[in-house]
Amino acid sequence: MTRVMQINSGQKFGGVSSMIFNWYKDMNREEVQFDFVAPRTTSFKIYEDTIKSMNGRIYELKTSGNLVKRKIQFFYRLTKLIRKNKYDVVHVNSGSIFLNIQVSWIAKFCGVKKIIVHSHNSGNDNTFLTWFTKICKPLLEFGPSLYFACSRTAADFMFTKKRINSGEYTVINNGVDVDRFKYEPMIREEYRKKLGLNGKTALLHVGRFVPAKNHTKLIEIFSKFHKMHPETVLLLVGEGELLGDVKKQVTKLGLDNFVRFLGLRKDIPALMSAADLFVLPSLYEGLPVVGVEAQASGLPCVFSESITQEVDILKGHNQFVDLSESESYWEKQMMELISKSSKFQRGAAAEQVAVNGYSLKSVAKQLEKLYLQA
Repeated sequence: MTRVMQINSGQKFGGVSSMIFNWYKDMNREEVQFDFVAPRTTSFKIYEDTIKSMNGRIYELKTSGNLVKRKIQFFYRLTKLIRKNKYDVVHVNSGSIFLNIQVSWIAKFCGVKKIIVHSHNSGNDNTFLTWFTKICKPLLEFGPSLYFACSRTAADFMFTKKRINSGEYTVINNGVDVDRFKYEPMIREEYRKKLGLNGKTALLHVGRFVPAKNHTKLIEIFSKFHKMHPETVLLLVGEGELLGDVKKQVTKLGLDNFVRFLGLRKDIPALMSAADLFVLPSLYEGLPVVGVEAQASGLPCVFSESITQEVDILKGHNQFVDLSESESYWEKQMMELISKSSKFQRGAAAEQVAVNGYSLKSVAKQLEKLYLQA
């Protein structure tokens, strides 16, 4: 039995947490078992019972206080946990190079043989932290034994130029459960009736209300789109620190009756079947899992050009638009894509996504093999 520590910093259940959880569901759990570890509080609470039923465990290190105090607590508590459970693998999934360095160094100090640092991001909200990441890259060369990234863009953000140029890292695709996200006409009909979408064009966005997701731009784009196409509704799925600000923006623009705040949902595949267009104007992404999910559902997608084009799995079914472009330009590109996609057979999309290497099962098996290798 190989015991793997999965550690990430997110306290809210988002794309990375969802992916780690889904890896575990598709692992051979007689061979590999996960412990889900968080520096403070875990994002996996909502699936705690399921994780326990799969013989996984959740640990919260509950660090608190000022920065120095938290780091001392983190070193002590993580060291104690690694030594107690004698992990075969420590897999750290963080957009923070500082956390990646800390965890990999602590794991090496504790004698862990296989230490994986996994880059899921391609930017930072804070200019200082972006600069800090650049100067700290060489320090990440002394802890990990394996380097993973969800895309070349995410690798560039986290790893040294020498490592990138030599190709000494592995791209692990952000796999999704293609069967779960497969387009379902009956569910589309049911959900459109339930949500009052019949006769309307439904735009969908799934993401935490944080700066990187760029909701302010999204609402501005929708405001223009709605003026040109009044029978349009925007569905927003997620929670986060900026939710209140976005609601105020919606009210200010007189869009309260046309923007639906749906909160955290477990029926995202059904919402994707019900929608007509997926919009993701993020400031940066490693490679958005939700973008892969949307394509598995056959949804045409409009991405910002800040997002790596590696997410363009269904060629010709997506559009990339520069964030500096006007809302009018976005509207035209979106409408053109919706019109063009009316001829696309959405039911065939899931298989196409799988064939391109984004099936969750194939990615889980790839990771399982890497965990078990001597």
